[in-house]
Amino acid sequence: MPQSGELSNTRTYGFPSGVTLRLQTNAREVLSHLDAEYRSVLAKVPGEADIDVYAGQSAISSSPERPEFNQAYEGRHKTVTWRVAVGGLDERTIRVLFEGRGQLVVSFLQTFYIEPLLRLKFLKRGHALVHAACLANGDSSILFPAGSGVGKSTLMLRHAASGKRVQGDNYVILSGEGHTIAFPRRLRIYSDLAAVSPDIFGRLPPAERWRLRVAGLIRKFSLGYANLPRRLTIEEILGPGRLCPEATLESVYFLKRHGADRLVGPHPVSHGEAVARIQAINQEEGKRLEDAVAGRPEAGPVFHEAALLERRILEGVLSKLPIFELLVPRVRNPSALVAEISRRCGLGGV
Repeated sequence: MPQSGELSNTRTYGFPSGVTLRLQTNAREVLSHLDAEYRSVLAKVPGEADIDVYAGQSAISSSPERPEFNQAYEGRHKTVTWRVAVGGLDERTIRVLFEGRGQLVVSFLQTFYIEPLLRLKFLKRGHALVHAACLANGDSSILFPAGSGVGKSTLMLRHAASGKRVQGDNYVILSGEGHTIAFPRRLRIYSDLAAVSPDIFGRLPPAERWRLRVAGLIRKFSLGYANLPRRLTIEEILGPGRLCPEATLESVYFLKRHGADRLVGPHPVSHGEAVARIQAINQEEGKRLEDAVAGRPEAGPVFHEAALLERRILEGVLSKLPIFELLVPRVRNPSALVAEISRRCGLGGV
């Protein structure tokens, strides 16, 4: 690990089911970003953490001579570059060393490495971290698995704006007993919110509306190259009382883009297909992590075991539920579309 004093700030986050993440960093932007993301689960947890993350310009160069740290993976995306080394993938504590440059590099640390590793640790505790929106329906919940860009965030925002409760727009924790548990992560709000949902845009604090307008100008003048989101909790957008900590899962609706001009479905989906599709979405989310540890002898068995554990949880939960698919068109103003999705899923009007 980096030498004592190299990474001076330490935080510990305790997630549902007892999974712990410890962060050590000398980078202010890393600390402020992850504190804002996981503020609700900041904790003082003694002993070893499930995941230790060391982030900063000297994180890798000051580490001991361990083979996995000498073979750091180098990544690049547009203007962002980074190096990451992962050790102890099959041990009690997984250790991550991360260095990077660029405006979105902290998000890449979180999305490409921290959250896929959390998924591995959740599975050891009998929970699956699923890439999906999840909306409360009274004391129950409805899961909406989908890839990026299908409309999960818009659906969740409009559901919450109608006075109902939500659990997340990107991740939710699914227990082996069939409960959905909110995962602590802020929403990504983009500059097109004023056009997509002007009523929700109008409820944002004035400073956030100004920042989104600036982001829209940056996106316009960069020809879409720089599409920088604002990150806000559901409480910051719509006020307290909108988050549902835990609910019982009652149904699943896959959302999938299609080329027609209207909403199609719902069509029933078999339980076997549903399990395979959720696992495919999760695997795509974890691809960067797999790339970073490719060639390690322990990587194959670890990911194979995780896939088996995840399948067991999903099969046990989904076998008791109705599962459907909705084919979603791409529209300029999704308000009416979101209302129709909600109606067809039994959520009522939004």
